[in-house]
Amino acid sequence: MNICTMPVYGAGMGGFLSPVIAFCPPWLPNMGFTPGALVQVLPEAGGIFFILCDENIRKYSELLRATEEKKGTLITVDCCSRIGIRMEIDGYCIRNAGLDVGDLLIVQYEYGLIRVRKQPERMKYIEPLIDKPDFEELDF
Repeated sequence: MNICTMPVYGAGMGGFLSPVIAFCPPWLPNMGFTPGALVQVLPEAGGIFFILCDENIRKYSELLRATEEKKGTLITVDCCSRIGIRMEIDGYCIRNAGLDVGDLLIVQYEYGLIRVRKQPERMKYIEPLIDKPDFEELDF
């Protein structure tokens, strides 16, 4: 299982921000989340499951009913020419999971499954250094 982190973004107008979780990482298609794929989004306490449902669907109506009973939703993976492959949810599904704008998330992913959990308050996230400093400029 692979792990990364991401925030819950906010989108909206007039001072009201609705929470948004948007995925557009390069690993998304390798995990089966390709454009047009059907994804079941299920909230859990402090997190959300994204389950790939593109295969073995007997009846869409049964899947939809089961998803709604668990206070989830069904989405499809999009392809945006500017960004590439992306998957996004907003609003009530995020709030049902106890998440809000600004929360830092721990994302665990493997083929067909993405699990997003709120990072515990005691845990610190250290941003890795991406650009290496020019040591000659620093007199080293």
